Amino acid sequence: MIGDRWQQVLDKHGDAVALHHSAGSLTFAQLDREARALKHADDYVLAQGGAAELLKALLAGALHGKPVQVAEKDRARRVPACPIPSDTFLIKQTVGGSGHRRCQFFTAAQILADVDRIHATLKLEEHKICVAAISPAHSYGLTVTVLQTLFNGLPLHWLSEPFPASLAAALESHERAFLPGIPALWRAWMQAGVPFEKVSLAVSAGSPLTLELERRAMESAGMKLHNLYGTSECGAVSYDADDELRSDVGDVGDLLPGVAAVIDEDGLLVVQSTSVGTGYDELLPGEIFDGHRFRTCDKVEINGSRLYFRGSAGAGINVAGRKLSPNEIAAKLRAATGVKNLEVHGAQSRDPERCQEVVAVVGLPASELTPAFRGTACLGLAPWEIPRRWVSRL
Repeated sequence: MIGDRWQQVLDKHGDAVALHHSAGSLTFAQLDREARALKHADDYVLAQGGAAELLKALLAGALHGKPVQVAEKDRARRVPACPIPSDTFLIKQTVGGSGHRRCQFFTAAQILADVDRIHATLKLEEHKICVAAISPAHSYGLTVTVLQTLFNGLPLHWLSEPFPASLAAALESHERAFLPGIPALWRAWMQAGVPFEKVSLAVSAGSPLTLELERRAMESAGMKLHNLYGTSECGAVSYDADDELRSDVGDVGDLLPGVAAVIDEDGLLVVQSTSVGTGYDELLPGEIFDGHRFRTCDKVEINGSRLYFRGSAGAGINVAGRKLSPNEIAAKLRAATGVKNLEVHGAQSRDPERCQEVVAVVGLPASELTPAFRGTACLGLAPWEIPRRWVSRL
C-alpha cells in the first residue's frame, strides 16, 4: 500500500525538488535512491533528526517492509513494552494528554487516512510548497510536513530553527506557501515583522489559539490563522476553515469528514475514525484506544459538527505545544537534588501562547529553594522542562 503510493508520487514528480533544507535540496528521485540504499540490521527503522533524515527513514521502512519508529532528536528511543503488532508501519513515542510517555502503533492504512484527510480538508493541492519550522518528529509536524511530501508529493522547505530572518528568506523564495505553526511561533514571527504576503494558508495547532493573536494576524498581515485540532493517537479531528475571526476562544472548527465524535459521561471527547491508531504499548486502566475509538483527555462541547475545546483533564503539561511528562521531570529533579519529596505538575501560564508552565512542589522550606538549588536541580533538564514556579510543600 505505502510502496505503491510512493511509486505514484515518484512517477508524477520524479526530478522535481522534494525537500529544500540547510544542506541543499533533494529531488524525489534522489530521495528514492538514498532511502533504498539505507541498511537496517534491526527489525525496525529509527527515524530521528531533521526532515531529510525522517524522509529517508520513513521511505526506507515503507520500501523494506519494516516499522518506522519516530523519535525527537533530543530523545532516546523508547523500547516498546510489548511486541510490535505485525501490521505496524509507524511507531510514535509521545507523552500526549495523559502525561505518560508511551509508544503508539499505527498501520499504513491508519496513517494514510490521516494524511489524506488533512490534505483534502486543508486543500493542500492548491499550495505550491510547505514551508515549515516546526519539528517533523512531532505528531502534528510529521503529518503536515514529511508525510505530505512522501504520500501526496507536496514539496517541503524545512528550517531547522524557527528564526524570523530564515523564515522570511524561505517564504520570499516561493510563489505561495502553506505555513504551519504553533501559537508561540506565530506570535514571535509577527513581533519580528516577518512578511506573510507569500503565505496562502496559515495553520495553528499544538496549543490553544487566543482570539487576540488571531485578531493581530488579521489586522497586521491580513492573514487568517486557521485552527487545527487533533491528538497523536487519532490524528486530525477538527479544523476551522472559516475566513472570519472566531468569537469563542475554544472554537476549534468543524469535525473533519469521516470523523465521528461524542462526549462520554465524564465530559471527555471520544473520537472514532479510520485514522485512530492500533493502540499503546502499555494501556492504563480505563483508557480506550483500540484501533476504532480513542478517548481523549480533553473536555469539549459539540454543537452540530462544530467542536469547542474547554480544557484538558490529563496530567500532561503543554508548554508551547510540546507535551511533557510530569513524572519524567520530577524523576530528573529528584536525581539531581536527592530530594525525594518532590512532585511536578502543570499550571496555566501567564503567557497565553505558552499555554502552561511547569510547577515543582518540593518538600523543603521556601528559604532553601535558592537560585543555587534551582540551578543544580535543572542541570539535566531541557530548556522547556525547567520549572517556572517553585513551591514549598512545608
